[in-house]
Amino acid sequence: MSSLKLIAISGSLRKASYTTALLRTLSAQAAAKGSDSIEIEVAEVADVPVYNQDLDIEPNPEGVTRLRAQVNAADGVIIASPEYNYAMPGSTKNLIDWLSRPYGKAALAGKPVLIITTSPGSTGGVRAQGQIRGTLAAIGAHPLGGAEVVIPAIDKKFVDGHFADEANLKFIQTALDRLIAEIELRKK
Repeated sequence: MSSLKLIAISGSLRKASYTTALLRTLSAQAAAKGSDSIEIEVAEVADVPVYNQDLDIEPNPEGVTRLRAQVNAADGVIIASPEYNYAMPGSTKNLIDWLSRPYGKAALAGKPVLIITTSPGSTGGVRAQGQIRGTLAAIGAHPLGGAEVVIPAIDKKFVDGHFADEANLKFIQTALDRLIAEIELRKK
């Protein structure tokens, strides 16, 4: 396996976001393995404005330029999102909208994407998962098939700010292994 870079994008803008903290835990675990084979970088998205085609001109807003460059440079993408009111939040949709433009040159086009959804509730964001998957497919991204990663009761799975649910971490690692295999297959 060659060295791979994944960009992890959280659909939550909350400073104490469980979803973002989960991504930071995954990034730290990848770094702690001491392997140069995979890097997970957590994107900063708080300064990405609401999509407005009037703003989608050169030069783009700084946050948009940075995020598009990060996705373009990555071998694959992890999108993690909470579920709000039975749906993906507007922040997640907004980020996908920015990454779907400009038409024909979308940063997400052709990228393998692992979707992770979270919720303090019992369904783990499964309804948001379906919406994100459909939106990504519509713009030419490649959402990872197979078992969906949904994390219920996420607010109960942290110790000292780190996601600590071993069963879910093992399941996520299995999904990451599938994402890596998909990336390697596409590189051939």
